[in-house]
Amino acid sequence: MRDIDEINELLRPLARISPDEPGGRAGGARAQALFADIIAQERDTTTAAALLRRPRGRRLGRRALLGLTASAVLALGVVLGPSLLGGVATSYANSAVEIHEEADTYVARIKDPYADQREFSEAFRSLGLNVELRVIPVSPSAVGEIVSLGGGATPVNVPIGARKEPADCDLTDSGCFMVVTVPAAIKGTVHFELGRPAKQGESYENNWQSATRPGEPLAGVKVSGRTVGDVLAEVGKRGLSAEFRRVVVHEGGYTVEPLAADQVGGDWIVFKVIPAREGVVGLEVTAERQTGLEYAD
Repeated sequence: MRDIDEINELLRPLARISPDEPGGRAGGARAQALFADIIAQERDTTTAAALLRRPRGRRLGRRALLGLTASAVLALGVVLGPSLLGGVATSYANSAVEIHEEADTYVARIKDPYADQREFSEAFRSLGLNVELRVIPVSPSAVGEIVSLGGGATPVNVPIGARKEPADCDLTDSGCFMVVTVPAAIKGTVHFELGRPAKQGESYENNWQSATRPGEPLAGVKVSGRTVGDVLAEVGKRGLSAEFRRVVVHEGGYTVEPLAADQVGGDWIVFKVIPAREGVVGLEVTAERQTGLEYAD
């Protein structure tokens, strides 16, 4: 316990660089103060020296001290590059993501796709980028894809990319990572969503996409414009179950609302089938054909 207390005393200054507090940003007063402490020629090393002079059985080596320090820094989130000297930051790392600049592009490597969403956006903000990233659970065909993109930076002209690393890996494996690339010169605020594998029983959030896309459980099956009875037969052949949503047509579009299975007739019309969660699809249906809907038949 004495060792732990003394180590905590050594690491206490790191609390001064929490990025969520005023002055804690790279180049801020508190970050610069910490940097000054690190590079000072004369500083108090009494506690550290005492730890390293302990008898062999109680000594805590320099490597262990460095490892503990690195862990504490990673938990806080670290800005790297010339930012501590007042320049522009080039890299950032926390427990969820690490970002570095490469040829005028920021490359973000997702280390923990299941982390708190705030950790992803915090990483970009720490580098001065107004980028909001959400990593969401999606159906199989959308894993590793950017499933939505928006904001005030004319998204169609923003070359944000996504890939897997290594390229042919399976994102359910521990050695496979999602990588996002964002131009360093991006302007305005951009928000986008990146698909990750869903946990068991977790609902998919890309439920506006079709369950008949390649890679989905009903890939290639014609569903739009067919009766509920016909589509349920296709669903059953593939060992799937279904839930329902009623399509309500109104001027300028339509909305959907939950619908109990016992309220749906076999002669109702299917407009669209969406991925709901593993083993389950959602049928968007109407009691009869609606002239305001474009059925893909």
